[in-house]
Amino acid sequence: MIGNITIFDCTFREAGYQTGWFFDKDFCIDYYKFAQAAGIDYLELGFFHNKEADPNRGYFRYCSLCNDEIKDIFLSTKNTVKLSAMRDIQRPLSDLLPKKETVIDAVRILTRSSETDFKILEKHINEIKKLGYEVFVNFTSSGHNTMERNKEFAKFAVAHEIPIIYFADTESVFTPEYVRHTIELCREEGVEAGIHLHDKNGTAEMLLDVALHYGCKYTDITMMGLGGKWHDGNLATEYFLRKYNYNPGYEQTRLKTMLIQNLIKYNKSTAAVL
Repeated sequence: MIGNITIFDCTFREAGYQTGWFFDKDFCIDYYKFAQAAGIDYLELGFFHNKEADPNRGYFRYCSLCNDEIKDIFLSTKNTVKLSAMRDIQRPLSDLLPKKETVIDAVRILTRSSETDFKILEKHINEIKKLGYEVFVNFTSSGHNTMERNKEFAKFAVAHEIPIIYFADTESVFTPEYVRHTIELCREEGVEAGIHLHDKNGTAEMLLDVALHYGCKYTDITMMGLGGKWHDGNLATEYFLRKYNYNPGYEQTRLKTMLIQNLIKYNKSTAAVL
């Protein structure tokens, strides 16, 4: 936790679109140590995708199927920073392993706001909880939602004991008013709203400040603001750490260099769209 804010660092998952979810082991270990020192709560590695439907990607695209490889990277280093991965329930999936067999602590369910089927979402929530994971829900493309729709999501979360739901500004269309009203209505319903800000329009930093002003305590960040299927960027780790007067100094610079080297090394595996 940085300040009183719970942080999901999504660098691996988001920059994975540029590297095909291939990353060097030494970078993964060093980035985990950096997150530990900075006070980051979760590192989100990637997805639980199906290799047949989505072949030739790195370990973090297949967080169940590549369980042994991921354990080999993190098991000896893992401390208080939790590891998470995203379960995109509108895409072909692999089966989940019980939490006790993995180093993954939390699962964020990804559901596109306009495609959300509450019965299917409920099924996945129950399955993931039974396997022992923390569960969060991330509603993508949520900038097009009405407040009534967001209220439905909040009520659903309360009914299924999901304490935090995330709203992703996939198309960078959030406004300050949207952010404020979403945070306030969720709190009125008894659930906290987290935000995942993209930065196509250069609004992520401003919208974070709005969200914090209205009491948001949950946000996502990525190093250098990298990521996105369309190279659309995210809220930058550097901005967030600077805001809370945390100066990682040379270590952050070193990790940026390592990340850039990975982007170059694995560029031919990119899943991003130009």
